[in-house]
Amino acid sequence: MILCAGEALIDMLPRDTADGPGFYPATGGAVFNTAIALGRLGAPVALHTGLSSDLFGTRLSDALTASNVVNRAAVSERPTTLAFVTLTDGHAQYAFYDEGTAGRMLAPSDAPGMSDVTALFIGGISLAVEPCAKAYEALALGHADLPIMIDPNIRPGFIKDEAAFRGRLDRLLAVADVVKLSDEDMDWLGMTPGDVLAAGAKVLCLTEGSRGVRALTAKSEVHVPAHKVDVVDTVGAGDTFNAGLLAGLHRAGALTKAAPSDAELRAALELGVAAAAITVSRAGANPPWEHEL
Repeated sequence: MILCAGEALIDMLPRDTADGPGFYPATGGAVFNTAIALGRLGAPVALHTGLSSDLFGTRLSDALTASNVVNRAAVSERPTTLAFVTLTDGHAQYAFYDEGTAGRMLAPSDAPGMSDVTALFIGGISLAVEPCAKAYEALALGHADLPIMIDPNIRPGFIKDEAAFRGRLDRLLAVADVVKLSDEDMDWLGMTPGDVLAAGAKVLCLTEGSRGVRALTAKSEVHVPAHKVDVVDTVGAGDTFNAGLLAGLHRAGALTKAAPSDAELRAALELGVAAAAITVSRAGANPPWEHEL
């Protein structure tokens, strides 16, 4: 079982209505999207997060069930996080409403059962805010014997305490086996690929938009080009890629503490790129089912 641990929220997507510009509420959140995509790709997956008992929380819970994701959320009466999305040339920007929400207030004591977990995925905005960041960090550091993938999905405008966030990332990178970063993430971190690998990662995936993705290990580099598609928007693209990569490694029996072979890595990257191409070809974070590939 791959446990995804991180935020689940409602993306308020821009929509034109008869009365003018408006927003459509869609299930989302980086880690939630990755869990949904893993379930649709046929991988055994669970999600640990903080969910509200409000109508949006119920909608998120129902979406997990519909995509074959085991729900290991801590449920409370606090509200659901909202992320209002604006699009510029298909690229998303976010305004988060997160204070005092069910996801934000997750605590280390809310940790789920781990007896059947074989790999852990963490990331997203959940690593940037307290107290939930402490909960996810404690989960990862407490289970460093598991293969761990991290995608910090850095959003500088959401980071209130940069020093604390950088310290947390340093600790998490030291236990992560697979790290995924975008061009923007690398620039913000001020790190080189060599720095990330030296910190402990077995695989570093660098997503480069229309140029595709590069994966680096201590011994080699594998590049997979992006598919040419008509892009509707990029919401959920990186999250879906993460799921394809994890699903591909899981299928090959290569989701372990050791570095995969180049062939195993290439196949997993190709699955991630193919899945992400479908996601960007339709509105919102709507990852493909296995039969669509």
